[in-house]
Amino acid sequence: MSTGPVRNEPARLFPREVVLRTFERYFLAVSRVAATLGVLFLLLVATLSVADILVREISGRPIRGVHDIAEMLTIIIIASSFPAGLMERRQIKVTILGAFLPATGNRVLEVFGAFMTALMFLAIAYYITLHAQRVTDREEFTMVLNLPIAPWWWIATACFWICVPAQFFVTISEIFGGPDTTRSTESEA
Repeated sequence: MSTGPVRNEPARLFPREVVLRTFERYFLAVSRVAATLGVLFLLLVATLSVADILVREISGRPIRGVHDIAEMLTIIIIASSFPAGLMERRQIKVTILGAFLPATGNRVLEVFGAFMTALMFLAIAYYITLHAQRVTDREEFTMVLNLPIAPWWWIATACFWICVPAQFFVTISEIFGGPDTTRSTESEA
């Protein structure tokens, strides 16, 4: 008979589950930092757009260079949203075939889909890297403010390269049958 309050003991995790959760937390943290950067840039673009509209209405002239800044920030806004979307498994899935297959067949399709997504992001990261290299080699600048374009493409490249190990982690998680641990990670925070 227990004399003290009953404590809820944490569930025992197998070493593989501990490793998966550790990597998941790391990848989620990195991807959420990237997504936060994207959201802040999106707010900055929105603020600049409103300011530009107001200044045009008042003075009849646009704010010099707003388009240049918005164009560069948009590259980062788009690229920074992908890592978090992958880690939180928020991409669109077509599961109609899996509905007709037994659980094992559905599982194979899930792993295959995750692996193909990883390969796709590997290809995207590679080609974005080539583009960033071309922009760097050509020494391209924005039209109005004469800002170098290459650094913005290199930041976008980094965001896409973050996607590669993140999606391979998702693939490994699917292979080991680990449940979507983003739900349990969010509730633990």
